[in-house]
Formats: sequence, structure tokens, C-alpha cells
Amino acid sequence: MDKCPLCKRDNYYPSDHHLVPKCRGGTTQNIETICQNCHSAIHAIFSNKELEADYSTVEALLNHDKFSKTVKFIAKQDPQTRIKTERSKEQQGRTRNG
Repeated sequence: MDKCPLCKRDNYYPSDHHLVPKCRGGTTQNIETICQNCHSAIHAIFSNKELEADYSTVEALLNHDKFSKTVKFIAKQDPQTRIKTERSKEQQGRTRNG
């Protein structure tokens, strides 16, 4: 079983994440298979515009302070457990694209 490149846990619930969102011009060539928990956390913290402009690599995602703290929390959890993530305060008033 592959490991998630973000939290390094066994990837029980694999999810394909477009590093540049499809709605912002992303293609199938820029996909990273990550765990569902990390994928949910990405979209809870970042807008698609932010992902396209600043966070289109695994390294860039992990360099974001809030996201790296979330990944550290996820890494401590049982990989078979789904973790509920809520949209950040910055994201709550926005659409996904923006």
C-alpha cells in the first residue's frame, strides 16, 4: 500500500488531488494521489485560486504554517479513520474558486 506524500500514513482512502485545480486549468499531468483526510484539509484551508497561484506542489503545501500543523495532526491519527475538517474562517465567506 502506498503512503500519502503529505502525512506519510498508509493511504487507505486514496484520492487524486489536482495540484492546479481543473477549474483553473489543471490537467491530468499534475495529479498527486494523497489520502482523503489530507485532500479534505487542503480544500478546507485553500481556495482554488490560492492552490493555482501559490500551492501547486506538495512542498509548497507543507510550507504553509496552518496546513503543516493540520498534516501533523492527521499523521497522528489512525489511517483508517476519516477526520472531519471544517473550512477555515478565511474560506467560510468565499466560494471555492476564490
